[in-house]
Amino acid sequence: MKSFVLKFAFIFIAFFSIWGLSFADDKAAETVHLALVVSSSNEVNINAVKLVVKGISAMDAISELLVVETKETSYGSMIMSVAGVEAVGSNYWALYVDGKMSIVGAQDVVLDEDTFIRLNLEPF
Repeated sequence: MKSFVLKFAFIFIAFFSIWGLSFADDKAAETVHLALVVSSSNEVNINAVKLVVKGISAMDAISELLVVETKETSYGSMIMSVAGVEAVGSNYWALYVDGKMSIVGAQDVVLDEDTFIRLNLEPF
């Protein structure tokens, strides 16, 4: 009887230990890392890393870290200001995703994996 109780306790503990590890893996799979760099000549230089929900748009993820002001255009949302620095005149906030200039706006970039994003204030 004693060996039966010990075996049952061992199986019980092993089951819940494995189940707990499985749950932790599921939670980690639901998030991705966002590395964000924001730069403009002598006005702002920000580096940040954040764990964000997998599938979130870049615009929403950036907005979780910084104050971002946008303007609605026929192409979608255009970033006008990042951390209080406005894109004025012939300047705009260029979006780079994993080292390449994005061909879509931040609202259309979906973070399904760890991603490096750079916002750089550049002239047209």
